[in-house]
Amino acid sequence: MIEVEVKAHAPNLNEIEEKIVEIGASREGEEYQEDLYFNAPHRDFAQTDEALRIRKIKKENSEETYITYKGAKMDKVSKTRKEIEVEVENPSKVADILQSLSFRPVATVRKNRIIYTLGELIITLDKVHGVGDFVEIEKETAEGEDTKEALNEIFATYSKIGIEKGFERSSYLELMGIH
Repeated sequence: MIEVEVKAHAPNLNEIEEKIVEIGASREGEEYQEDLYFNAPHRDFAQTDEALRIRKIKKENSEETYITYKGAKMDKVSKTRKEIEVEVENPSKVADILQSLSFRPVATVRKNRIIYTLGELIITLDKVHGVGDFVEIEKETAEGEDTKEALNEIFATYSKIGIEKGFERSSYLELMGIH
């Protein structure tokens, strides 16, 4: 699966949320995410632009955990990349396995997220602790599929909600000053 994603700084999440609703997006819910990122012993993910994380998601009545690998960014305008994700039952054991293989934890990113959908787009409003507020719009495509159409749809949606600048390709880790 390829995740076509564009992130932008959000000057006012409340105004952006109103505009998202105006264009017909449906609110799916809110969640708290805690992402523990790891670096590999055999290569530096900061240099290769990859990511490996364990994500805990807390919703109103549930908690889920995933391990996710993200490949290097595939273009110069977005955060489009290969993504492999699987749900795990015991995050501390997964972290223990990774550390036993010499993967080392480098940072934890915490955020509060409101999730909307608009057709096949996922629109999230993020309050990232210690970093700031962001809007992310993403669409999944199959590997080998041209991502230009998805990017055009994402940027058109940004235009509809009044965001024409402030796009950010850096990861939240990079924005925290962790490389």
